[in-house]
Amino acid sequence: MEFISALGSWCGGPGFGHGAGYGMSGWMPFHFGGILQLIVIGLIIYFTVRMFRRPDTGPSAPSAQDVLKKRYAAGEIDEDTYIRMKDELK
Repeated sequence: MEFISALGSWCGGPGFGHGAGYGMSGWMPFHFGGILQLIVIGLIIYFTVRMFRRPDTGPSAPSAQDVLKKRYAAGEIDEDTYIRMKDELK
């Protein structure tokens, strides 16, 4: 609970006006402090997730049955050879 209250007081305030919400940013309907908090929290979450994500290993090697199917479809082997090799793989 203390974390939430500390987070609420960090960068709080009405923005550049530093008064009752008027001044340089009085025409804007939001506070820069709140937006700054959201940006910082978002960046922390983004980099934390990116740091713990596993690296992409790239496309995996095709299985032996996939290679056999491609060879049969390309006409490299005949049907008898395809069936015999398929049975050997099982």
